[in-house]
Amino acid sequence: MHYEFRVDGVLSDEARAALSGMRITVLPPQTVIDGEVLDDSHLHGIIAQLDALGLTLVSVLPIPGVG
Repeated sequence: MHYEFRVDGVLSDEARAALSGMRITVLPPQTVIDGEVLDDSHLHGIIAQLDALGLTLVSVLPIPGVG
């Protein structure tokens, strides 16, 4: 399943490197991160990683029919 994660602000170089397998699009004042999510465990891992990077998660949306 393909997911879109929206976070506040612009990603640091560290955050970009940590999320290198995802597509990153800056849409001020937010950044959209999207990519393939394998299962619920992977989804929760990505959310935990965003939190560990100090990012404020605005939304998480499954994108049907992509990927």
